[in-house]
Amino acid sequence: MQPYLLVLFVHVAAAMALVGGSVIASTRVRATVRSARTTQELRAFLAIGRPLAVLNPVASMLVFASGLYLASVGRFWALGWVQVAVAFWVVNVIVAVAVVKPAIARTAMEAARAGDGAVGERLDAIRWSLRWSVGSDVLVANDSAMLYLMAVKPGFAGSLLAVAVANALALAGRIAFGRPRAERARPAEPRVAAPAGRG
Repeated sequence: MQPYLLVLFVHVAAAMALVGGSVIASTRVRATVRSARTTQELRAFLAIGRPLAVLNPVASMLVFASGLYLASVGRFWALGWVQVAVAFWVVNVIVAVAVVKPAIARTAMEAARAGDGAVGERLDAIRWSLRWSVGSDVLVANDSAMLYLMAVKPGFAGSLLAVAVANALALAGRIAFGRPRAERARPAEPRVAAPAGRG
């Protein structure tokens, strides 16, 4: 097999793994962490999502490294979609490292400190961090847009438009379906037995 074809296979496979991990799995893990009613459940859901902390960065680096090779060998650097893809790969790295990862780490740290039982107000506030919400939305939008760029290969303006539309849809979804804190179901509080009546 020619090296170019092998690298192309790695590039496509890594892109699919990244989209699956970022767009589907990470989003689902975040939802389950926020729906957990006890700290035990919350810790378990965080543990389930822990492999994504390895999968997503590795897949991202493979996409970038293989993409550099393909663009260099194929002389694709002048193409608008390649330029936009590289720029927003850098944006995603910054968002993941500076915004999303610290938010997840803070949630995990607070969950480890909290005692067993119903999720308390402090932990509930941390797991509903706006930074985690918005940062993850940006990653999902950009990853989805990158997949579109790889498939359609639009020009520079069309590529920017695709990224803008993806982020606008993510923002619209956050506004439409991101329920205000006051409207969210509160974690279950432990029931206190009613005092026995006097005979």
